[in-house]
Amino acid sequence: MANKTKKFEDELKDLETIVNQIDTGELTLDESIGAFERGVVLVKALNQKLDEVERKVELLTRSAGGELRTAPFEESMDEQPAGAKDDDETPF
Repeated sequence: MANKTKKFEDELKDLETIVNQIDTGELTLDESIGAFERGVVLVKALNQKLDEVERKVELLTRSAGGELRTAPFEESMDEQPAGAKDDDETPF
């Protein structure tokens, strides 16, 4: 396989193809095991990509003054310090 990184959607489609091949029951035992192993590798790669994207995700918020700001994904609206006003920041 080339060193070129596949798109997430392409890898997901490959995984779906593998699952369908296994589900049909038309593969031999050895072919099924090989397909399963490829599927496990794809699942790990997909999870790694999702983790990388999750770290990059930022919530876009608008202050009471209308200014757009970004905040790390971990700082959700549910984790506001005690006494924080909901009016100060509203989701975009």
